[in-house]
This record gives sequence, structure tokens and C-alpha cells, in this order.
Amino acid sequence: MAPLEFYALWSLRDPPRQLIRRNRGMCFQVPLPQPLPKQLVIFGLGDWSFYSHETTVTAEVLLSAEPKPYRIGELSTNARSLVWEGDWMLDTFMASPNWADNGTLAKLLLTVKGQVVKRSQFSSSTPAWKCLSLEPLQSPLLSESSIAILKPTQLPAEEKVQSLDITKQPPKVGVKAKDPAVPSVPEDVEVGQGRAEPARRKSWKQSPPLKRKPRKLHFDIKGSTENSGLPEVDTHEKQLHVCPSPRWFHAMCLSDPETAVLIGGEGANQQPCEDSLWKLEIGDDFWFPMERESSGPTPPCSRGHSATYDPEAKRIYVYGGICDGKCFSNVYTLDTVTWKWTLEPAMGKVPTLAYHSATVYQRELYVFGGLYPRMASEAGACTNLLYIFNPDFKIWYQPIVEGNKPLPRFGHSATLLRNQLVIFGGRRTPAYLNDLHLLDLGFMEYRPISLSAGSGKPSPRCFHAALSISDHKMVISGGCCGLGSLRDAFVFNLDTASWSSIILNSLGLFKRSGHTVLNLTSAHLTDADKESQGGRHLCTVLIFGGSDCEGNFYSNMCKTQLDLTEEGVQAK
Repeated sequence: MAPLEFYALWSLRDPPRQLIRRNRGMCFQVPLPQPLPKQLVIFGLGDWSFYSHETTVTAEVLLSAEPKPYRIGELSTNARSLVWEGDWMLDTFMASPNWADNGTLAKLLLTVKGQVVKRSQFSSSTPAWKCLSLEPLQSPLLSESSIAILKPTQLPAEEKVQSLDITKQPPKVGVKAKDPAVPSVPEDVEVGQGRAEPARRKSWKQSPPLKRKPRKLHFDIKGSTENSGLPEVDTHEKQLHVCPSPRWFHAMCLSDPETAVLIGGEGANQQPCEDSLWKLEIGDDFWFPMERESSGPTPPCSRGHSATYDPEAKRIYVYGGICDGKCFSNVYTLDTVTWKWTLEPAMGKVPTLAYHSATVYQRELYVFGGLYPRMASEAGACTNLLYIFNPDFKIWYQPIVEGNKPLPRFGHSATLLRNQLVIFGGRRTPAYLNDLHLLDLGFMEYRPISLSAGSGKPSPRCFHAALSISDHKMVISGGCCGLGSLRDAFVFNLDTASWSSIILNSLGLFKRSGHTVLNLTSAHLTDADKESQGGRHLCTVLIFGGSDCEGNFYSNMCKTQLDLTEEGVQAK
């Protein structure tokens, strides 16, 4: 039997990493990616009889910036693998994205505590040349065809992560994109019977994005032949997209605290995205095409449509949009329990709109504004009417609304704060807007908003992203104006009727419009996390897709944390 070797896995998209042997087989180590992974799987393959039966192997994470190691768990002949799913300390985890710049290192260290019975049979685990091992592995858990091991000397300086594409229209110059954080092992994966140490402290979870060169992954049964000296194989048929294609004017919403659904969008050359439907597992940043998991008639791939989730009915409502010379007025619902699509029959005065806003309130769909497309183009007239769709009676109707209506517009946002619908921005050809309106859904009345003195409001814009971060605050991000896409972000406080700008360190990263932003706070913040924040108001958001209006389209994800405690709001 082959000598005992140890491997570590922290990404579903890369093979396990073999640990380098040190001190004649008494310790093993491997560098860890930065930022630190959320989960670790550690296992040993080979002949355990090299060690005595009482021998244990302690797993620890060493940080050059920390005096004490983090204990992960313990391996032995009776527990030959372990899964660690604890949390790093808050300060350590938030500082890890900057370690590569200041020289801080992180590595996984396995220390053997016991006796080595067959020391003479140990050999070096570091090959003399760079290669990929295709040797068969003797393992009761992993077969030869399901694992491709990357030798330690093949480890790149930076961890490979989920791929993304940035598509550009010639002759524009492309923008270098960012990959999402290293994905983690999902909770339902079980490897061995090892025991893991409990977490030291609950922490705020964020996955800061990493700067990477865009690439595509090629999957092969025997593993990649890149830089291995082996002949190239035509893998065009086996090429897989591990994330959606670059797009803007799509729709995206949460279907539960740990899952998001992406629908439609438009890519380069004004072409609809062929990969229209995706599901995102937020915890491990993993994308799944929805065609295999859902049933029923699916909505067409369009742009300017809306997707809104009703947590009471557990349904997503997809409405409107335009594509390929067709204008849509249909309402599709997705049951997030059975993952079945339904084309809803509708009665009443059914609107045909694109670039509108849609909000669920008391199990009805409120649609405001938007564009009446003419000849399948954006040359139509925009509206300031409010339509309501009742899914129980399958009927559209227009309520009687008091007060002064906002100007007709499209590409605006409508955010629900308590029972108030806050309408901001948009475009009324050819003018861009930055006015703010309040629709009281209880009294069905438009109410004016008098901004507090010294409140600097955002510049006029359309196709921005907006989301609520509490019952009285909302965030707007990016958008476009006459000069192109914008990169700024602002917070509006309904109680004080004031705007405050966000100090940008990472939010948005690129100039973006036609993108989406989701609030992940409820998905990651526990009661223990709130206590550990010490009264700070922290909010994690996810940004996906968009364009810079210069021919570049994005498919990357960016998770960032907002500290909303002080007046000077910061994006970390």
C-alpha cells in the first residue's frame, strides 16, 4: 500500500491539495487561500500502519499575524478525516483579504503526535518536477475517476476560484473582472468520521471578492493537463460555465435566506442570454442551472422585466420585459417549494411594461411606472400609473390614488419601507431624474418628502439598484446618466428624511448600471452575531452583473459589508 499522505479540500471547483511532508513525516503543511475559507475537509489516504495505533494527528491553522494557532480538529486511525465548519474570529476574518498585500501568510499544519512504525518507507511528497499525478488512489471514499490531485509544487501563488466572464463589444477595451470568493463545502457533504473542534467565536461572515484574470474551467475525468507535459485534448464539448454569462437588465431575488434566483438579462450586442435561469446557493457561492430542477412553462429570456418574491406564498412573480421584437405582459410564478413554473391567466386591464418597478405588499403585486414599448424598442412612452395584480383572483386593476403623482418614468426604483413605497430616480426621455416620492400603501396616497437641510441627494440617474436594509433605510447603488455608468452609493433614512453617501472601498468595484443588489443580512446574521457587533449596524450585500455602458458586461459577484452605525457609512 502507498505511504500515507494527507489532503485538504476547501473548494468544490478545485481538486484536493496534497500537504507537503516536513520533519521526516512528523508534520504536513499547505498554504491556505486568502480570504480564509469557510469550511475545510481534511483526510488521509494510504497506509495508516506507518503510525502506531495510539498516534493522533492534530490539525491547526497558523497565521503569521497571530501568536496562537487555530485548532481545527484531530485525525487518527479511527477517524481518518474531518470536516471543519466553524467561524474565524471577526477581526481575523475581516483582515484576511488584505494579507496578501502586507505579507501575512496562512497555512494548514498537521502535527503527528505518537510513534512512527515504518519510518524507512517514507518518501518525499514533493516531486522533482511539476506534474499532475494520475496514479490510482486507494480510498474507500474517493475513486480514481473522481479525484485529480494537484501536487504541492503546482500550487499557484493565488488560489483559483470560481470563473467568470467579462464580455465586451469591440472595439471597446475590456475591464478586468473579479471572481467571487473561494467556494466552500456545502453542509450536506460528509467525509469520514473525524471530529472537528467547535468554533472559537461567532463572526460576521463576508466573502470579499478577489482580483483574478477571467478564465473558463475545463472539466475532465483525469484532471487538467495544463502545464503537465501531457498532450492537449479537445475539451470543447466538455466546457462548462460555472457561473452565468455576463449580462445586465436581468432580474434577481432571494427565494429563501440561503438561495437566490437569477432570471433573464441581455449580454453583448444586445443579445438575450441563452443561459437564462440560474439558482445561487449563497452559503458556498455555487451556481446551478435551473432548467434541470424546475418544471412547467418558463418565462422567456427578456430584459427590463421584474422578479419579486412573496415570502408568505413562497412564490416568485416574474412580469413584463421585452426581447427580440416582442413585448410581454404575462405573469409567471415560480413555486419555490416544488420549483414549478406556472403561466398565470390574467383578467382586467393587463399592462404591457418594461423597466418598471414591482413590489409585493400584502400578497399583491404592485407595479409602478415603466415603459410602454412601441415596435419592440425603447422609443415608447413611459407612464406614472400604478397597477396591482391579485394572484388569488388572477386580475389586474388600478387603485384610486390620492396626492400628486410623480412624473412618468422608467428605469427607476421603488423600495418598500414599512408600508411606504419610496420611489427614486429613473428617466423620462431625454431627462434623468433624482426626485424622491413616497406612496403610502395604507392610505393609497402620494406624500411629499421634504429633505432635511444639508442632505446631499444623489445625482440624477436610471437603471440603478436599490434595496431596503432596515424598516426605515434603503441603499441605492450605481446606475447611469448622460455621462455613462456611476460607481457611487447612498443611504436614505426615512425617519430623518436625509441622504448620506457611502464611503466606497469595495462596493460595486466597477461602474455599474442594470445590475442587482441583494441584502444577505438575514441569511448570515444570528443573535450571537448581533451581540458580538457591540451595537454596530452591519449589513452584508451581494452585487451581481451589470454594465459600464462602454461595451463591458459583468458576471461576477461581489459580497461586501456595510457599517451603517455612524454618519459616514462605509463599505468594507
